[in-house]
Amino acid sequence: MGQVAVVMKIMPEDMAKFEQLKKDAVAALKPYKLEEQPVAFGIVALSLTFVIEDGVGGSDLLEEKANKLSNVSGVDIVSVDRL
Repeated sequence: MGQVAVVMKIMPEDMAKFEQLKKDAVAALKPYKLEEQPVAFGIVALSLTFVIEDGVGGSDLLEEKANKLSNVSGVDIVSVDRL
């Protein structure tokens, strides 16, 4: 078993609380990398990259944690790639 890179996109419910969502996501999920991605009409999504051990359910646990954050409209796993 090796490591995988997981890229997750988090959509906020309220852009007025976006900065707090960023802080909460970093504190709770501890991503390897965090980027902001403009979507449309002033809405910005968070793109988080994680490096985790390859195993069954690895990205599912991250997705569950992200969905529990406040101000989250939706969470998508964009990609999972072996390193």
